Formats: sequence, C-alpha cells, structure tokens
Amino acid sequence: MEDFNVAICTPSYSGPTARYTMSLTRMLITYQATPVLGQPERRRAYSYNMIVGSMVCTAREEMLEGSLKLGATHLLFLDEDMGFHPMTLNNMLARQQPFVACNYPMKAWPQNFTARRLDRAEWLPTKENSSSLEEVDFCGLGFALIERQVMEALGDAPNFLNTWDEEWHSYATEDRYFCHKIREKGFPVYIDHDASKLVYHCGNHTYSWDDEKNAHHRQPYAERIRIGNG
Repeated sequence: MEDFNVAICTPSYSGPTARYTMSLTRMLITYQATPVLGQPERRRAYSYNMIVGSMVCTAREEMLEGSLKLGATHLLFLDEDMGFHPMTLNNMLARQQPFVACNYPMKAWPQNFTARRLDRAEWLPTKENSSSLEEVDFCGLGFALIERQVMEALGDAPNFLNTWDEEWHSYATEDRYFCHKIREKGFPVYIDHDASKLVYHCGNHTYSWDDEKNAHHRQPYAERIRIGNG
C-alpha cells in the first residue's frame, strides 16, 4: 500500500497565529510518531507550503497544482488562524474518505458554523452529541483533507472562486465553490464531527465548538484533553 505523503498548505494574509504555530509543531511530531489507525503499515511523510498574499483563491489554486506535482497522496488545507489537537490529522486520515473537513464556528456573532446542511436549509453546528461523519452541501476549508483522486478529477482552474449568490444577495466564499465543484465530480463533502471538536478558530476569541456550554473555560476544548499519544 502506498505511503502517506501529505502536502500541508496554508494560505496566509500576513502571518500565522501563535496557536497555529504551536499546534502545527505538535501535530507534525505526533503524525510522524503515531501510525494511522487501521493503516499501521503505511509510513508517513509530509511537505509544507505557505503562500503569503491577499489572494487566497489564487494561493489555493497554486497549492493544489503544486501538491499534484509533488506526488502528494493528500492535500491538507490548514488556515493560519486555526488551532488544533495533535491527533487531528491522524484521526482524519483514518476516515479514508476522498474529502473530509472539520466544522468550526465563524469568527463572528451569532456563532454560526461553517458547514451548511445538505438541504441548504440552515447552518450545521457541531454539538456535544454530534459524532462521526455527516454529508453537507459545503463547509469551510480551514482544516480540510483532500485525497489525490479528488485533486486529479478537478481539472484546470478555476477551482476556488468568490461567486455572487442571488438567493443570499452576497458573495459566497471560495470554500463553497470548491465543495460544489467536487460534489459535481461525484465526491461527497463530509465533515467529521469528532475531529471538529479538536479544532478551534483563532481571533479576538478562540471560537470552539463548545463555547456555549463552557464559556467559563480559558482554554478551548482541544487544549484541555489528551487523546492517545497527543
């Protein structure tokens, strides 16, 4: 079986947060030291790329193309304002899905999550009783794992566009355009509720899935727990 070769890619406006840097360091150590559940025979390699600039859509296109040229088995989009538990990548690789992403709160109130339900009726939250995978219409790409077969099926750009939505009378993000395109190619868009509890969105507040219940905590959930070797 082919070894893992994950291209970790971060589009950056100006520079990563301290929590991102700390989380990335811990995650890479854990990734290389810990076999992926159910696939212990596969060795684990990675590459890293950060593109700094205001054009996130362009950066994502360049990263996708570069990951294919590198022969990556997976592309991990990882935004510079994310924090995460060390086991998050390993846990998502164990899902063995063409596309799987974390669901996390937007950095704004009211605190909607980035995933939209499959019927598009409303935003989909990750709650205490949420678990496993759930198919959605689209989601954020702040922590999103994409298999090579999806990248190859996409073809030429554009794959990430900010398009106008008449129904919502607003511009939609490149995340949504990308998710709709891979769905058109026959790949489901899954969020992993369990992995979603291991990430948080960094702003003036660290936006974690359990904010409403645990607002008194000084640390997000992902920093308060210990899983396996993490």
